[in-house]
Amino acid sequence: MRSKSEERRVQIMRVAADTFSELGVENTTMSEIVARMGGSKATIYNYFPSKADLVQAVLARESELKLRQAFMALDPDLPAGDALHRFGRNYLLHLLSPDMVSVLRIALQDGDRSDAGRVFYATGPAAGWRLMQQYLERQVAAGAIVRCDARVAAMHLKGLLQGELLDRTMLGEPAPLPAGIEAVADRAIEVFLRAYAPR
Repeated sequence: MRSKSEERRVQIMRVAADTFSELGVENTTMSEIVARMGGSKATIYNYFPSKADLVQAVLARESELKLRQAFMALDPDLPAGDALHRFGRNYLLHLLSPDMVSVLRIALQDGDRSDAGRVFYATGPAAGWRLMQQYLERQVAAGAIVRCDARVAAMHLKGLLQGELLDRTMLGEPAPLPAGIEAVADRAIEVFLRAYAPR
């Protein structure tokens, strides 16, 4: 159960995420966030000393809630093909969710003005793909994946999963329905397995 303090912190981050998404990080002021949620600037500054800290917290929270979950769900007990299909669907559904697309846009928008984008990448996507690299290393050792550089294989998988839909969605085209996203994920995994599954 969350404390009132933690609930307030999460509320601030939710309102901030919506405001950043709507107005852009640069055009969002702490005053605007206060106006939307009520309270005072002092309350926000008690939790987040600066707007940069708030941006970083929003990105880290969303990354943890969405992307890391997909990687943590990799099931080492399933055959590699089944586990990768499950992962691919889960990952792409999380990645293309409206909340995650909004967070990615915030990270890109703020990336050259602060460390928020770099911190988001390091704690979210990069950490997740390191988990995939470790998973693939174990699959290579088990003979389920051919001998390869697991880091490179993980990046190939990332490219295959993101290739069909991410750019289009980031640039404003609506993501397909879940069944369409799952079909894209399945195609990507099939191509990956053709390259990396033992023959």
